[in-house]
Amino acid sequence: MTRLTLISAVCIFLLAACGDAPATDAPGTALIVENPFHGPHQNDNAYRLDMEEIIRFGAEEEPEREMLSQVRGVEVDGAGNVYILDGNRLISFTAEGDFRWESGREGEGPGEFNRAWSMFMTPDGHLLVRNQGGQRFDYFTLSGAYVRSLSRDLDVFDGFANPIGFLDDTTAVVTGAVRDGQGVIIRMAQTSADWQVADTFRVEPEMELDLPTGFSIGAGGAILDGNIVLARPDVYELGIFSPTGDSVRIVRRDVRDFTRPGYATFDGGAGIRSYSRTSMPVVLPGGYRIIAAGWPTNIPDPDAHAKASFAQEDPPDPINHSTLDVYDDDWRLLFSIENDDLDALEFGTVMAQPAPGDLYIVRASPYPHVARVRVAVEGTGSTPPARP
Repeated sequence: MTRLTLISAVCIFLLAACGDAPATDAPGTALIVENPFHGPHQNDNAYRLDMEEIIRFGAEEEPEREMLSQVRGVEVDGAGNVYILDGNRLISFTAEGDFRWESGREGEGPGEFNRAWSMFMTPDGHLLVRNQGGQRFDYFTLSGAYVRSLSRDLDVFDGFANPIGFLDDTTAVVTGAVRDGQGVIIRMAQTSADWQVADTFRVEPEMELDLPTGFSIGAGGAILDGNIVLARPDVYELGIFSPTGDSVRIVRRDVRDFTRPGYATFDGGAGIRSYSRTSMPVVLPGGYRIIAAGWPTNIPDPDAHAKASFAQEDPPDPINHSTLDVYDDDWRLLFSIENDDLDALEFGTVMAQPAPGDLYIVRASPYPHVARVRVAVEGTGSTPPARP
């Protein structure tokens, strides 16, 4: 399964390692792909994105136990059974949408949930939940039974750790923040040796912020084709790295309004508010990739807006430009679905991808639910050209 971890509010920061890379694909250097704001097929109807809903999970009303509220993670096993981290519980459905079981309750004890943020399935068939605001990592069986918690004292969990997936059956990739600083630490941990760190590399930030002592900014990410993908919060840019830390590819789109995070100090503390987002890429049949992004068009000074937000001064709500961008297998932007057209598509938020184009998404309307959808790009020239 391709693991997707979507970029969220505070947990993003990148990427000086990419910023000065030459625009070349020579050995040992990263290939930079510069894309315009709109791709060449934005208005010619040569391509289209088709989406078919297969089934929904969750109930609109009774039975109450099947109703969803705050979906934080979705996983799927080889039999198609679906596992959902929903608020303070785990819930499972069959591939056909029939309720199987639920497990857990609010609390801080073994098997209990409090501010559970994400979940992924391990190669040995367990659910690993990032629990207690990221301070605890809990193993559960595929029947919902609590197994054990990993120690927060492990080196791999230093610095707002976020497991994003596996490179093989025993090598987990964990992103983390640089403690009392800026940047992203990527650690490879051997789960067969109690999550001991086997290798690590660091991605330095290009955008410096005047952070107070003790404040860090971390990163989410994803694994794609055996590489590690990270996204910048200040510009529309993805950085793709090998497991050894080499910069493989940089993908950019020319978005002038992409707004960096706002930083503010206020009575009692400091905070960062994120305004723009770039999701992790999703793979479609034929090698196409899609990225969901959004940015405000009315926040000229993010620091001032963030400060007003934290001070509860009722600043203007961001007016967001939302887009779903379709790329070929060389990361060339073909076209985008934007704003009202994207709303009409009801694409939702991607949570899991068992196979290319087979996606599990979360929607809030008309009621909170998880949908399995099939997505493909069709049209003239629907097979991307071969790479040189």
